[in-house]
Amino acid sequence: MKFMAMTLAEMKVGMADKVSQQIVDIFLRKSEILQMLPFDNCVSPSAGGGSTLTYSYMQKKLPATAEFRALNSDYAASQATLEPKTAILKIFGGAFEMDRVLKKAEGKWNNMAYQFEEKIAAAVSLFHYTLINGNGTTKEKEFDGLDKMLAGTTSEFNTGEGSVIDLSTMTSVKANMDQFYEMLSNLIKKTNADALLMNTDMISKIQTIARLLGYKTDTEEAFGKKVVSMDGVRFMDLGNHYTVSGKAGEEVVTENSCVKAGISRNIGASAAAVTGLTDIYAVKFDINNGFHGASLTGTSAITSYVPDFSQPGAVKKGEVEMVAATVLKNTANAGVLRNIKIL
Repeated sequence: MKFMAMTLAEMKVGMADKVSQQIVDIFLRKSEILQMLPFDNCVSPSAGGGSTLTYSYMQKKLPATAEFRALNSDYAASQATLEPKTAILKIFGGAFEMDRVLKKAEGKWNNMAYQFEEKIAAAVSLFHYTLINGNGTTKEKEFDGLDKMLAGTTSEFNTGEGSVIDLSTMTSVKANMDQFYEMLSNLIKKTNADALLMNTDMISKIQTIARLLGYKTDTEEAFGKKVVSMDGVRFMDLGNHYTVSGKAGEEVVTENSCVKAGISRNIGASAAAVTGLTDIYAVKFDINNGFHGASLTGTSAITSYVPDFSQPGAVKKGEVEMVAATVLKNTANAGVLRNIKIL
């Protein structure tokens, strides 16, 4: 069975509402991966049953095999193995409130547009963070991310005893860059990757290594930003995710890399934890046999609710909302290179 894919850019074209198109456009400007990620936009409550938003699919576990046989003997029967899986679409986004007097007094400063853009930036960072770290088992409101999807699979690389790749200093970079480049190339080839997902510190290390080895390639994407790639594979910095806690006037802002940096991990049988680690995730975007998104039927992956200041009520609320989940149909078409020491 072949699935039909739509990107957010294609969904945007199908929207009659110009404001909704502009909202989706901001999502695309703020996220490289949302520019490339295909969505299977087929989920509805009736299709999933009841009031849940369930996306059902088959994940490839074992490939078909072939063998030689002797005359007068039969082949040993073996089947390609598929495992039924489900992904539950999750709802995320945010709201802001604005007094109508502030709207009247804003002049050239469009405060409502600013609030919308900041809310979209927050939704994008939450999507990036959950795409890697999400765990619907421990946190019911989240969808599962790549870290959980790839744990324990054959696409989880560099996890054995003494498997740390040290790139923490320039001296260690120069000593280990050939080994690292070979492992990175292996990750790309074994997963047929379209993109490598990482944090800011890691992408800086790769840019340094690529420059030293003469492999650095800059290109320009649709919105005029410089992107880094190797053999056509995009290096994507997923940036940081911010959370705010504490009571009003005493808020504390916490910043975390969407692809975690500074991980402390026990590797193999070692009793001592290694610090300063990070991982690199590789994905092939393919709705039939790789990594993709799932969304509601039609073009409603992203919805905006614009305040109507012509109606009674002093304070109006604006909202941005996305309904989606991530899916991995074949674990061979995504992977993770673990235990890279960068700090």
